[in-house]
Amino acid sequence: MKEHASIFNDVLGPVMIGPSSSHTAASVRIGRALRQMVAGKITYFQADFDPEGSLAASYISQCSDIGLVGGLLGMDPTDSRLTSAIQIAEDEGMEILFRVISYENNHPNTYKMTIKTDRGEELDVVALSVGGGMIEIIEIDHFEVEVTGGFYETLLFGNQLTVTETELAEKISKFCFAAIKEQDGKTLLHIKTQQVLPENEIAWLNEQMTVERFIAFDPVLPIMSQKEPKMLFATAEEMIAAAKKEKLDLANMALRYESHRGSISEEEVYQKAEDILEIMANGIKVGLAGTSYEDRMLGSQAPKIKANRDKLIGDELPAKIIENISALMEVKSSMNVFVAAPTAGSCGALPGTLIAVSDYQKKSHDELVRALLAAGMIGVFIAEYATFAAEVAGCQAECGSGSGMTAGALVQLMGGTIEEAVNAASMGLQNVFGMTCDPIGVRVEVPCLGKNMMCGMNALGAANMALAGYDVVVPLDETIESFNKVGRMIPPELRCTGHAGIAQTPSGLAIAERLGCPLDCC
Repeated sequence: MKEHASIFNDVLGPVMIGPSSSHTAASVRIGRALRQMVAGKITYFQADFDPEGSLAASYISQCSDIGLVGGLLGMDPTDSRLTSAIQIAEDEGMEILFRVISYENNHPNTYKMTIKTDRGEELDVVALSVGGGMIEIIEIDHFEVEVTGGFYETLLFGNQLTVTETELAEKISKFCFAAIKEQDGKTLLHIKTQQVLPENEIAWLNEQMTVERFIAFDPVLPIMSQKEPKMLFATAEEMIAAAKKEKLDLANMALRYESHRGSISEEEVYQKAEDILEIMANGIKVGLAGTSYEDRMLGSQAPKIKANRDKLIGDELPAKIIENISALMEVKSSMNVFVAAPTAGSCGALPGTLIAVSDYQKKSHDELVRALLAAGMIGVFIAEYATFAAEVAGCQAECGSGSGMTAGALVQLMGGTIEEAVNAASMGLQNVFGMTCDPIGVRVEVPCLGKNMMCGMNALGAANMALAGYDVVVPLDETIESFNKVGRMIPPELRCTGHAGIAQTPSGLAIAERLGCPLDCC
């Protein structure tokens, strides 16, 4: 079933610690789902990564290892204990094995995993990280499944099933979807609901088949999936047409969309945006105060802007944008809490630029919250028709997407029309096609910091062009379609693997070696 993008699932989030939303937050979510699939204490965990994928080179440097194990221990993506997760698990008796080994897969962020428990349970699971912290579990116990983390999932493995989907819909409360699959003489009954199944319904299900294994787990996303997902509008063009009829702006459409998508009120949508904005603003304060973390490449850079202000070009605005973006990137790299917007690698451009411009223009709190929502709405279209995963489409998918989102947000902040905001996003995206993802040591620091700054400035330029009435030439829907195609043409070596670009310069290789990334993986 088609899952449509959510502002708070896919775009403005997750709230997390760690260097990478794709590799850290997503792995925590995968680990949390795995933990719920077994009843006993996990005594053995194995994760295999294909050498042709991204994770083989980055699972240590971008913390997929600690994310998976932290999730198995029940930690969430903001848990300060994540950095010690492996040690905690081993102290509790869990045997942990990570392997780089060839196997057939169709995605660069594929996790092939096995868990065993003290009750004799053994389970094989295959999962994907699809960008921005979003996940897909595609195989459980060798059965193909579709799990994206927005439903309560109930899976019964066995045989002699006698129930039909119609009967399930009648008997199971908050029923959304069911799949019945046959394989090697075994049957899987997979039910998706919007609440945990009560005991009497589980008992009824057990009467409908001979059950050999029962698995149930909760959603891992902040916004739940819906029984009949239907977008209010499928394209930016449709959104603009609907908005013009009622004279609504981009923020209004964001409120309306997310309220419909998540079955929550517009007031709740606004409050969630406020909460996210508070975390972003606090991140800037933390970063400007100076951060430190032993296992990182760059020392604290953000305070250098204020210390050297008299040497810098231009007025306060560009300096403040650079300062804010630096602060947020350093909060990320020092394992403090931040918002992936839309990813961890691009977490600086949107909030850093938007808050700087808001302060410079003396905008109200409400105007700033609404601008953030406008950014989220642009991001929905990117998530829906392209990707936020650098492993799939290079850094244009991360920092580039953040730049287009920021451009639309800035126009909203300045009181521009929905057409101007959407045009700004299109212009911003048009300027970033082909951005490579080539971080030194597969760390999300260099050249990630500079790319966030570049994309913040690009957004400012695109917003001014749109506000001035420049001709967009190519509308947003067409731009996103082309954006997606170009990103997927970028060679794998330049999609977050560390196998080319600045990561392979002599200086880059020397830094990677110092940081403990073996040269044959970088």
